[in-house]
Amino acid sequence: MTHSTLTAAVARLRTLRDVFADRLITLIRRHVPGYAVLSDEELRSSAWRFMDILVSELSSLRVPDAALREMLRDYALERAAQGIPLDVLTIGYQLGSRAMLALLDEVATEVGLPTDLLLAVHDSTWEFSNEASAVFARVHHDLALERAHFDAERRSAFASGVLSGTFPAVRINRDAHLFGLAPQTHHVALAAQAASADEVDAVRRTIASALRVPADRLLLAQVGPVLGFIAPRAPEAVGGHLVAVGPRLPLEQLDTGFDEAVLALSTARRFAMSGVVRLSDLGPRPLVLSDSHIAEGLSARHLTALDVAGRSNSEIEQTAREYLECDQDVREVAARLAVHPNTVRYRVNRFQELTGLNLRRTEDLVTSWWLLNRRRS
Repeated sequence: MTHSTLTAAVARLRTLRDVFADRLITLIRRHVPGYAVLSDEELRSSAWRFMDILVSELSSLRVPDAALREMLRDYALERAAQGIPLDVLTIGYQLGSRAMLALLDEVATEVGLPTDLLLAVHDSTWEFSNEASAVFARVHHDLALERAHFDAERRSAFASGVLSGTFPAVRINRDAHLFGLAPQTHHVALAAQAASADEVDAVRRTIASALRVPADRLLLAQVGPVLGFIAPRAPEAVGGHLVAVGPRLPLEQLDTGFDEAVLALSTARRFAMSGVVRLSDLGPRPLVLSDSHIAEGLSARHLTALDVAGRSNSEIEQTAREYLECDQDVREVAARLAVHPNTVRYRVNRFQELTGLNLRRTEDLVTSWWLLNRRRS
């Protein structure tokens, strides 16, 4: 008797598809303006589809399964593509469930559906509605992540094109506003390095914090082995990291600023420096890293004697380097190395004897500074 009554209720509901569609369209037009992009005919087709699914589920009081969840996911993606926000879709489904249950109550009275069965049907309907809401929420989350990933890729591609010089000025000026940049406003190229994704994120957050801008708004790209940033200005401090800064330039010229930052970065790394560095602050240090063939010849000519194993030779080399770094101030070198000034004088003299370089001659002094710093780096 119960089964036949349920069958009669389902059959009767199927004859009321247009009644249900009319009621649902009225509710949606009155309460859910987000559906304005759909015509009444599109809503009617959707209402029929909703009712067919729900009635099929009710006919067996079946709980939502994987196939139903997949169908709901496809439906959510379809509606999202049509411009329906998924929170709006959730409200529409809840209104559909209410309209369906109201219609079911009318049919239950008409066919004499037992109260306990009617309550079971209500429970099943709301379970379906809750499952739909959960599926829509997951789809909304997935789409949000996808959009964020796509946005990050676009931002990275733009930053890479600007910093590497592969984007023409016309494209830079055309697309800059898409990323919140004014083409003719001067910006700063930053260069850094990171060994892992976590370190990349840490560097980005440190720079963003120093600049007081949101981390996800700071344009970042991997340009070869170097991280490149397009920043509104140079950070003053980046505790625990090494960040090289280029000059302020218009976006279309920022690739030259990035090249300068990269040179400053590679130089500072070789000298074990940290913090914010600029090429202008490094003096002749970048020259130390160039002309390896010439350096090898000069090193073989002058520094071979220092390569003989022994503590004294390493002390002589260190003292000579400090002597040049301290502008030949013997007392400052002695303080740095915690030795007597006469010890400094002795070691400097031994350096000159062993290398054949006279530090009173400008040419030999420059050669000494260059070779000693190259060996250290």
